[in-house]
Amino acid sequence: MLGVRTESVTFRRSKRQGMAMGVTERYVRSDIPCALRGCCSCAMNAALERRAVPLLDGTQARILVPDSSAVSRFISLFEQAGELTNLVFCQTVLDALDRRGRTRTMRNVRRIAADPRRCAVVFANEVFAETREPGAGGAARDMRAVLRAARWYQHHVDAQRRDLQVVLLTTRKDYEALQTTGPDVQVWQLEDYVDAWHPELVEHYHSVEQATVDGDMDITTLTAAEHAQARLQACTQNSYTAHYSASDIAEGLRSGTLVRGKIRLRAGGGARGVAQGIIERTDAPDIVIGGRAALNRACTGDVVVVKLLGAGDKVQAGAGVDDAGDGSGDEDAEETLAVEQIDAGDETPMGAAEQPVQGVVVGVAERKWRPYVATLQADEAGGMRHLAVPVDASVPKIRIHYPDVRAIADSYFVVAIDGWPADSQYPQGHFVRALGPIGTLDAEIDTILVERQIAVSQSALGFSAASLREMPDDSAERPWTPSAHDLQGRRDLRDTLVFSIDPKGSQDIDDAVSMRRTGQGFELGVHIADVTQFVRPGSATDEAARERGTTVYLADRRFNMIPEVLSERVCSLRGSCDRLAVSVIWNMDADYNVTGTWFGRTVIRSACEMHYEQAQALLDGQRGVEGLDARMEGALATGVMELTRAMRVLRERRRQAGALELASTEVKFAFDRDTRAVAEVAPKQSLEIHRVIEEAMVFANAAVARRIYDAFPDAALLRRHRSPAPERFARLRQAAEARGFSVDCASNAELARSLHKLTEAAGDPSLAFLAKSMATLAMQEADYFATGECPDAHAFAHYGLALDHYTHFTSPIRRYADIVVHRQLLAALQESDGPNTASQAWVATTAARLNERNRQAKVAQRESTELFQSRYVAQLTQDGQHVVADGVVAEVRTNGLIVYVPRFGIRGPVHLRDASGGIRVPLSVLSGRARDMDAHIAGCSEFAVDARRLSVRLPIDVPAFHLGGSDLQFAVFDHVKVALRVLETRRRRPPVYLTLVSRASADVRAYRSSLAPLDRTFRASALSANRSAQEEDRRAEAGAEAMPSGGNGVSEVAAKRPGKKKPDYYAVLEKFSQLSLLETRCDPQAV
Repeated sequence: MLGVRTESVTFRRSKRQGMAMGVTERYVRSDIPCALRGCCSCAMNAALERRAVPLLDGTQARILVPDSSAVSRFISLFEQAGELTNLVFCQTVLDALDRRGRTRTMRNVRRIAADPRRCAVVFANEVFAETREPGAGGAARDMRAVLRAARWYQHHVDAQRRDLQVVLLTTRKDYEALQTTGPDVQVWQLEDYVDAWHPELVEHYHSVEQATVDGDMDITTLTAAEHAQARLQACTQNSYTAHYSASDIAEGLRSGTLVRGKIRLRAGGGARGVAQGIIERTDAPDIVIGGRAALNRACTGDVVVVKLLGAGDKVQAGAGVDDAGDGSGDEDAEETLAVEQIDAGDETPMGAAEQPVQGVVVGVAERKWRPYVATLQADEAGGMRHLAVPVDASVPKIRIHYPDVRAIADSYFVVAIDGWPADSQYPQGHFVRALGPIGTLDAEIDTILVERQIAVSQSALGFSAASLREMPDDSAERPWTPSAHDLQGRRDLRDTLVFSIDPKGSQDIDDAVSMRRTGQGFELGVHIADVTQFVRPGSATDEAARERGTTVYLADRRFNMIPEVLSERVCSLRGSCDRLAVSVIWNMDADYNVTGTWFGRTVIRSACEMHYEQAQALLDGQRGVEGLDARMEGALATGVMELTRAMRVLRERRRQAGALELASTEVKFAFDRDTRAVAEVAPKQSLEIHRVIEEAMVFANAAVARRIYDAFPDAALLRRHRSPAPERFARLRQAAEARGFSVDCASNAELARSLHKLTEAAGDPSLAFLAKSMATLAMQEADYFATGECPDAHAFAHYGLALDHYTHFTSPIRRYADIVVHRQLLAALQESDGPNTASQAWVATTAARLNERNRQAKVAQRESTELFQSRYVAQLTQDGQHVVADGVVAEVRTNGLIVYVPRFGIRGPVHLRDASGGIRVPLSVLSGRARDMDAHIAGCSEFAVDARRLSVRLPIDVPAFHLGGSDLQFAVFDHVKVALRVLETRRRRPPVYLTLVSRASADVRAYRSSLAPLDRTFRASALSANRSAQEEDRRAEAGAEAMPSGGNGVSEVAAKRPGKKKPDYYAVLEKFSQLSLLETRCDPQAV
């Protein structure tokens, strides 16, 4: 009879399928028989007897119920010892064996149950209403389930005869505690039972015990996750588990027991501590692989095959090959500190919905090894075998051979991985080439290029002779001009007022605009350099451009996608020069509604190449703008103003439709002309004219996207921005709510309205900026795709721009995607026909490559910015000084804060907890003085974090009324003061690290003014204790130098000298105990 329907999740390990997760649907029944011969209570027993199914013997004295520990380890004893009869094997035990993949043991159990001489049965306690134990599978729950089944049997047989005893057999050490279930069931250790009732089996018992003492036969000693981890750490400490075979992986993927995905590695806290791998999934929780053993030789970017662990299981990390060395020397202290400083900590948890699943790597489907830039480990002093330490902290050290260690000791060099045997702690590789001394600018730039796979070096970014031979003639004596053949079929716009607006100093000008009144309204034109006139499909230049994908812009230089003769001269829309273009021209009515659109090839003559500041000056009504021809100024001003009015309307329409105005953290650098050192760093100024030109380009891109999609519905190269999942905005919502704002993320339109309201009402530019930044971080990157890849046209949409169709058309000088789009547009107009224009396969392949190249170029640009930010801060602090700046808390992390410093455009971690978990709150938080930031308040406790705030309990005798209480709290959007310094390291680019100075609030200023005398005494006493400790150390070191050294090169005095004495802050604070008591009674708001 069927009862309640239930589901259970199980995990099974097998040789072919690995760790398999299965969901079992069961129906709880009420008619499961006891299978005891002669029982009249169970109606189905008679049917079992008629079918000659083996039953329990009711004439024996005992019924034996072995649990999982007894069966899994001593199955051979039960199988071979015929004396052990009247056995009840619970379904719980078989399920546990199945989860652990012990199929042979399961077969042996069923073989015993099928032998009529053994009087053994399998009891379906898991689907019997009276014996089913609730809860998920696990050792503790399984034990309760077996006990419940045993108790049921005892009560069941008691109703018929009182001299039949049910005995539960176990090997658990805590078996005596199980007696608390009641005196009706006897619980015996298997060893004790054999010794008491079957002494003839004692020798057999001990032989089985000895044979299994070092194995993992008892499945109750480890959880499923621990068991999987132990299997990975088998053999020796420095060995990894062999990967699954190709056939096993294929079968596991086909059956769904294995998962395939691209892994991204993150180095743990400390010097390459517990590494962590993450496989991001859009339709399921992310998979986390913790520790080197579980990663099983996977590297960042590899496509791996993973088996999942149970949701409640915890993967052990830090044992075996995970984090131990191979005896070749530990990391130097400098490397440890460097990695700690760049470790931003983990994100604070957002609830159960964000909890990832655990997994272990069982195979690598695709290796994505690349050339790695590395330095030599500090303690590698001789020999030919060395450890190379990659500058990417997520990459493991690489074992290489190199004869002359001194030649590369202080240099960046490139290494390649040859293989990673299972018995090697580190991958094996070889030296490729040296890049240059650590710290030199060219070596740092080359490091960025190699790490981002842009080029092997700067010199390799030149163009081939074949490509240069394809270039048109252009020189100072004979500048290029379009020929009559070039002008054939083009619309002549040289009499139309066309102008360009670009950053100051731009040479590669690929867009220009025009705006004029007509009898019916307006004519708006966007004119783009016709690069396809000079870059023919399949040419050497075309292949080079496709390979590069994009121009790479670094802080102080750029690497062109096409040769300079095109990018800066012939194709660049320079002022007063005839240039070939592809134009989009709209006719608009007086309300800027489009009444007609024209696409085609044109020839233009730009009246002026303005930079943004000049155009903004015209927009602001200035006259006599520096650098502009006074004769053209009036016409240019009219054109700029007309264009601005139109773009304001178009931008507002998009905003109403849901377009987002997001924040950018870009900075600009000013360089000294002579030394090329950084003279100034400042965030890029946002001008209205920036948004005007941006809107014109968006308008053109959207129009071209619709046109090429109409012509090539399966092969159009478009750009999409997928809608993010609403839960990705959880941190933004919580942070805004903490400040009294509401953020609706249901759609881009609702999010845009919420951000607009927040910006209007906040009154704090930093808060509005960070809110937009958080929204940006929550979104996915936009990407190129071929329309045939997406059967649903709704998937074409661009979430951020609120457009149904979008592409890149306006920058063919610096983006290869735009060249492809130009060719498709011209083919749609039947003005040209490229060989791959309508090929979905070619467009899709090209789109995937361009996405990767663009991503790498963006990272290179960011790393270049960080490089020059670091060099600039190093200049400011070269005499041991520090730079104090205002910052805003952008995130709360498990080890501190992420703070954004607008002045320098720097976003980085502020650590309030070290790698060992110690709380380190700077003394400057109390005093407000930067010189106290390296001393820490002792005795802090109760470090608590959530998604919105971080709090630390200060010692009770710290005078902290100006902080609002004894709990020091920091919330997202709080203003703080931080000190910027550079950590010099020989491993990688010296990082800028931030140290908390104080909370930038009026309370600190009030504290300084009201308690200045006492504060001076407090600080002087604390630092005096610190100086006394340092003086004691110096005296001890001086004495050590006078002593003879021992054989290890360390003097006995130095070896025995205790560690540095910490300042006794409590001794100082004790002087103010009365004051402290008084302060804590004060109303902080009143003060």
